[in-house]
Amino acid sequence: MILSEMSHSSQLLVNSVFIFIAAATAVWLGYNPLRKLLLRREAFYKHVLCNTLLLEIHPRVVTVLTVMVMILLAAVAFALLDGSLIATLLGAVVGFVLPHTIVNLLRRRRLEKLESQLVGTIQTLASGVRAGLNLVQAMEMVARDGPVPTNQEFRHMLREYEYGVPLDDAMIKASTRIGSGDFTLLFTALETHRQRGGNLGMTLDRIADSIREIQRLENRVDTLTAQGRATARWLGAMPAVVMCILYLIDPSGVRTMFSTGAGKIIVMTIIGLNIIGFAWIRKIVTIDI
Repeated sequence: MILSEMSHSSQLLVNSVFIFIAAATAVWLGYNPLRKLLLRREAFYKHVLCNTLLLEIHPRVVTVLTVMVMILLAAVAFALLDGSLIATLLGAVVGFVLPHTIVNLLRRRRLEKLESQLVGTIQTLASGVRAGLNLVQAMEMVARDGPVPTNQEFRHMLREYEYGVPLDDAMIKASTRIGSGDFTLLFTALETHRQRGGNLGMTLDRIADSIREIQRLENRVDTLTAQGRATARWLGAMPAVVMCILYLIDPSGVRTMFSTGAGKIIVMTIIGLNIIGFAWIRKIVTIDI
């Protein structure tokens, strides 16, 4: 009896030491890659939040929040699914991707607003030039009276100009910061006009007509590919819907799928194929004019 207890204690000690060594090795091997990944993500947050969205939010704060969300979702998945390692890893992955997705969504919505306001902005610039204002004064009028977020971009660009940055360089920086082909077309045309001269009002009218036609074609393409995008969204949601239906019909069978090795492999295969299918359809229906 005593020998059996000693053997059992020795086995527990060996298992504990093995788990500790494995965990320490995993931390040692994964620290640098994880650190580099978080630094790249922090650089992305800095570019989007500070440069694109013009928000006064330190990227390190968002990076720390990302880590906290990863830990929280991993802990929730671990608690809800009886300590499943795969579920814990999936929770951590979702926590890592979720803030990035939200920031990308904010950037895309801001870009859509900027592009929808661009034709009106160009017409305002043209009206100001015809009223006797120079280009900088017309830009100041947009920065003062234009809609949000266009006025924020012009205000930021003019602030750089007031601090000594040449207007052409300020426009190039704004074009890079916004990341829109339509704004690049506008600022490139304005830079060319400043170098070669000409009728600025007429130039702005031609730019407005060109951008209006480009946006009309883009809207036409979006209309024609709407069904494909809807298919991609339904494809992404269908496995979760089917899983919920199966859980209502056979709860024990669904729980078995998440508790056995073969079931976990099936779940991971479904998730992988679903992601591939979703990305494939999105690539097909994404057309750049």
